[in-house]
Amino acid sequence: MNDDLEGARQRLQSEPAALESVPDEIYETVVRAILDRALDPGTKLPEDVFCSHYGVSRTIVRVAIHRLQQDRLVELQRNKGCFVLVPDRKEAMDILEARKAIEPYVVRRLVASASDADLLSLQQHVDKEDDAYHRNDQREALRLSGQFHLLLSNIADNKVVEATLLNLVCRSALVIATYSDVTACCKAHDHRHLVELLRARDANAAVEQMERHLSDIERDLFQDKAVEEKPSLESVLKLYGAGVKPRPLRQAG
Repeated sequence: MNDDLEGARQRLQSEPAALESVPDEIYETVVRAILDRALDPGTKLPEDVFCSHYGVSRTIVRVAIHRLQQDRLVELQRNKGCFVLVPDRKEAMDILEARKAIEPYVVRRLVASASDADLLSLQQHVDKEDDAYHRNDQREALRLSGQFHLLLSNIADNKVVEATLLNLVCRSALVIATYSDVTACCKAHDHRHLVELLRARDANAAVEQMERHLSDIERDLFQDKAVEEKPSLESVLKLYGAGVKPRPLRQAG
């Protein structure tokens, strides 16, 4: 795989300069589509469709696909092609645990640094979320809920955290699509309460709100449904054969 990638890179360098940005365009397009739930887990991503749409060779497309694969957004299946990744339960839980470690830091940073204009932009975003919920546009609500967390990290102005959280939020969209319906996404009233705490400059309460918010999402996604115990044959016979009198066993022979 590494030899193939190095060969692709060398061939990419020989392409016209105008094509150098195409792998980034492909990557960003797939990320946006996943965030918007336009591409669901397990969706096949044929190379030739990218080639046709962008008017480029498979070499350029494979550079983008390799980056998406490294970021755990797609997977390559032998003899089948490229697919949007379906996160297993362990990976899904790891993603949310990582967010629970990072996003409280973002909130604490915002309490100290967010301007009135920043808080207004957050408030306006939450208003859009509310509007989507009231219109029962669940897909738009999910998109906006993820964007809210990205907006927080953008305002916090830590580029490393922002890039990391973009990946985690994108992968969270795959987790939600895999393990629940869109109603398991963030609740707008949680976001509104967080903005109120940021405006009050209450760091401890804001951090606790974020931690509780992410824990609620985790619980909604992975709550164990009670497994209904199947009746035994003995109990079925007792129930349905209650009026049947036992018969003496015949002696063999």
